[in-house]
Amino acid sequence: MKNFLLALFLLPLTVFSQASWVKVSVFTDQYGGETSWEIYQGGEAVAFSPSYTGSLLQEVVIPLDSGEYNFTIYDTFGDGICCDFGEGWYSLTNSCGLEVFDYGFDGPSTTTFFELTPCEQPVYGCLQPNALNYNPWANAPGNCVFPPVPCEDGYTNIISLITPDSYPSETSWDITANGEVVASGAGYSTIGLTEPTYTCVAIGDTLVANVYDSYGDGLCGTCWGGVDGVFNVTTLCGSDILYVGGVEFDTLSSEPYIVPPCTPVLLQGCTDASFVEYNSDAMVDDGSCETSVVLGCTQEDALNYDPLSNVMETYPACGYNLVITDGGADGWFGSWLGLTQGDNIYGPYHMGPNDGSEEIFEITLNSNEEVDVYFFTEGNAATTAAQCGFRLEGPNGIVLQSGTNPWTDPLKKFPYVYSGLPTCSSYCITPVLGCIDNEACNYEELANVDQGCVYSIEYYNCDNSCINDTDGDGVCDENEILGCVDPTAFNYNNLATEAGDCEPFIFGCMDPTQYNYDPEANTENGGCIPYVYGCTDSNAFNYDSLANSDNGSCVEVLEGCADPEAYNYDTAVNIPDPEVCLYEAVGCVTGLGEPYGDGYWLNDMCFAWVIQVDPYCCEDEWDAVCQETFDYCSSTGVENMISENHLIVYPNPVGDVLMISKNVDLEVFDSMGRVIVPKVNVSVLETSLWAPGMYVICIAYNNRVVTKRIIKQ
Repeated sequence: MKNFLLALFLLPLTVFSQASWVKVSVFTDQYGGETSWEIYQGGEAVAFSPSYTGSLLQEVVIPLDSGEYNFTIYDTFGDGICCDFGEGWYSLTNSCGLEVFDYGFDGPSTTTFFELTPCEQPVYGCLQPNALNYNPWANAPGNCVFPPVPCEDGYTNIISLITPDSYPSETSWDITANGEVVASGAGYSTIGLTEPTYTCVAIGDTLVANVYDSYGDGLCGTCWGGVDGVFNVTTLCGSDILYVGGVEFDTLSSEPYIVPPCTPVLLQGCTDASFVEYNSDAMVDDGSCETSVVLGCTQEDALNYDPLSNVMETYPACGYNLVITDGGADGWFGSWLGLTQGDNIYGPYHMGPNDGSEEIFEITLNSNEEVDVYFFTEGNAATTAAQCGFRLEGPNGIVLQSGTNPWTDPLKKFPYVYSGLPTCSSYCITPVLGCIDNEACNYEELANVDQGCVYSIEYYNCDNSCINDTDGDGVCDENEILGCVDPTAFNYNNLATEAGDCEPFIFGCMDPTQYNYDPEANTENGGCIPYVYGCTDSNAFNYDSLANSDNGSCVEVLEGCADPEAYNYDTAVNIPDPEVCLYEAVGCVTGLGEPYGDGYWLNDMCFAWVIQVDPYCCEDEWDAVCQETFDYCSSTGVENMISENHLIVYPNPVGDVLMISKNVDLEVFDSMGRVIVPKVNVSVLETSLWAPGMYVICIAYNNRVVTKRIIKQ
């Protein structure tokens, strides 16, 4: 099924200046609506396909940064774009080395990796220096026109020109001389491609030119909403052998043509466009190219006048306004409009019922390429088509093209083409005196030579009135000073223009480094008192009556034994009491008596162990437990003692951990009689945080309370 040209307008493109670009060309199979594609970078889609409707070549140029990409093409039916329903293909190209070409695929999708390098905006033209239309500024391939090929005596050239319609793959042709094919062409893939073919034929030969269309509609692209094609065969002397354009046929043949003698007169001149003497009509170079083109501004009174230039330069691209209009202000219904310039497609443009009578679109166009404007109409829009119009305005506001939708025949839906050559503004810059700063009061929009600017005062308009003056007092809001206007107040401000809060005088010490600093004071009274640090607790050992600020140095009064030789020596004692000191016994082995009295002798080894196990076992009397401990000490170690049914508290003096041979309930008292450790059912006490000194442990054991004194090292 044939496609409408509307498909050309489904992806708007503009001339761009990016790091690189890629041209995506797709020729679908007969079911183009199943085809789509996406370009990915880093897993994110960065470009999408237009909508395809079948068997129509579409090409889009996409600006992309240089880098690595994946191109994935899809078919919703899952049979790709080849094989049973037409031989489709796709390609990715640019003028900087990228060329990826693939004849279709036969699955639901296929992915192609490609890499872009920095590449300038494509300028299409003939890149072959030996062609008549060689373009030295082109960086992307275009059609080339070559001079006729030399023929032997008795022969002459015939020229075959083929311009395919919107369905180029359907068209082929050949030329026979005396029944034998001497020239032919087929396999076209580009709409509107003009390809000249030069063929030498003998004078007197009988020629027949044939053109074929596999679909049977000839070169009538407009019959299906597309563009018509043309096939033309002539001699170099200008005689037509066959000319056909836009008609329907399966096969169309010329009348037999006998080749007459032909001596063409070829126009001579400079054929190199890089010289001033270049003649675009010349077919034979006569060596007249002398002066190289130097582009620039040749206007002497211009700001950018270049005395070395000899050809006026124009901007390669500039901004245009496309204005679409609706005479009825009720929408375009089934009408659409699009623009093409080279490989760039703009549109489609359409006005809805709520869009008013006019819409403006800014587009960028080249100054040296023809612009085509297409109208497309479908459905019941025939009655309103004439209300749909456009105008194309150049950079200077001049209307370059305008028109309305000419569609009048409801049986034919065809595009009507307006062609024109946009003209950018001159490369030369005309001096315009004035202020060039748009922030100034005397700014001139068209000025390009500064003649002095006048500025308003900050916060004021150019007429010297406040931009913002909420209270209308003539003082701009930004210049208002809020403050106390009472001269008797502490914070009186003689510059204030707006009444604010007032504060009374508060006298006091304002030095934050002083003892009597008053944060509420706003006026110094000269009575600051310095800090005097020390112990301020009158009950403390080191109380300082002169201090006004406690520094945490207070030491509690502690009386006790301060003799390091005593076993109850307490390092925390600050008031020594020699009478409370207890010393190691020199005896207490035999008999009863006062603890550590004469007649009680303990050998060194046994004494040390007894003291470790129970340092106060002889304090009151030499009881059975004490005797049992002593009797056992000479023959049994600590481990064995613990294993017996004895209550043993060790080591003593203690370091970080105190061990008890049984799980017991206990309380620990410090030297001041305060309970510091109440414990239930314990056998281990953590003592690392205890202060050095003497402690008393009361232990509930065997239905009695056992008291033990412990020295903390």
